[in-house]
Amino acid sequence: MLGSVNWDDALVQRYGRIGQLHCSYPAAVDFYDRLAPLDLLRALRESRRAGRALSLSLQLPGGARLQAEEVAAYLVRLEREIEQLGCHTGPLQVVEQLHLSVGSLSIDNLRHLLGLLKSRFHFAEPGAASFTAEVELAHVDWPLIGALHELGFNQLSVSVPDLRADDGCTVEYFRSSARIRAVIEAAHTLHYRSVNLDLGYGRSWQTPASFARKLASIIELAPDQVTMFDYRDVAPAGSTATGRLGLASAADTLAMYRHGVEQLSAAGYRYIGLGKFVLPHDDLAMAQEIGALHHDIVGYTLHGACDHLGLGAGAISRVGGLYSQNAATVQAYQLALDQGQLPTVCGLHASHVDQLQRLLCERLLCTFELDFDALALHSGVDARQHYARHWPALRQLHLDGVIVLSDDGLVIPPHARLLVAAVCAAFEQPSARYMGHSVGSGGRR
Repeated sequence: MLGSVNWDDALVQRYGRIGQLHCSYPAAVDFYDRLAPLDLLRALRESRRAGRALSLSLQLPGGARLQAEEVAAYLVRLEREIEQLGCHTGPLQVVEQLHLSVGSLSIDNLRHLLGLLKSRFHFAEPGAASFTAEVELAHVDWPLIGALHELGFNQLSVSVPDLRADDGCTVEYFRSSARIRAVIEAAHTLHYRSVNLDLGYGRSWQTPASFARKLASIIELAPDQVTMFDYRDVAPAGSTATGRLGLASAADTLAMYRHGVEQLSAAGYRYIGLGKFVLPHDDLAMAQEIGALHHDIVGYTLHGACDHLGLGAGAISRVGGLYSQNAATVQAYQLALDQGQLPTVCGLHASHVDQLQRLLCERLLCTFELDFDALALHSGVDARQHYARHWPALRQLHLDGVIVLSDDGLVIPPHARLLVAAVCAAFEQPSARYMGHSVGSGGRR
């Protein structure tokens, strides 16, 4: 049954590796084409002509650590980008999905930003859309949750760090479930559709036992979604620091993830994939059950047919078959907009995207199975022929019990679903960059 998952220690030890983030195609590390703003504008023209629905995400650069004047300067440039892109969309292009990282933005900032967005884009009614606000536990309260609801947000994602030394808060402050309970109760009182908690594991001060206790306290609060992520996936490259703020050993990190899988499954949560667990009533669970679940740039979604526009430094867009990324640094991002240009710098042209591999990876991430005939129908390519040289590796996965392989397709059984990234990697073409085999990681979506 979809949604079920079991822990197979032998397979995890053989195929699972901790600390690899990318498990979908294409990933940002694959963006080797130099792009100009004109490339994105051409793709938007085709999108406008086709009347495709839109998904928007707004990326803010560590607002909690920026000075007020730096945040204000960044927002000025973000507004310029919104205005430029909004001019190239049409009245039939409805925004069905919005993802905003709130950071430490004030309620006035948010009202101004959403007002500008709604003046430049055509938004669907909240009942037919997914508008998600990502907030930090240290900066969220009832007034903010209420203001976000008034602005149309119907989903809340809460980052629950275990320690934020730069905020001067104590470990116990973040271990306490009282603040999390208040956030969930506020969201439910205001009729948010779902509340997701992002829960990290793998800090050096954490132990498998302490993580299990932390998760047990969270399960008691019954959030609609829990997304577990490995701190190795968000640590600076090459970081192996030990000590109070460092990283746990690989063995302890794996044990923490195992506790998470087993505790959430025992509590009735369904496994969607990539560390995300949801209650059976959640929209994602129901979509997965009927084959309507998708995976895009912002994670699991019900709106897979949308063209996606990412706004902000380092943001990624997918319009038609084109993938593009903005300048990654705040300085380069702001400079481009100061010069009257969109900050597009790199990506992949449609002709350089292996559409079969993109579709194949998405189906594996969403359904844990492949139907080769269905793939051929959607892509026009016979997967059996296209991946003929990969069959020895697939047969080995079959012999090891990771997949059940047949001439018609393959299925990942419940005891191997944590290894879906390893199955995706078995289909990689030699030119593709390494996506990584990860048991628990895959991004915080």
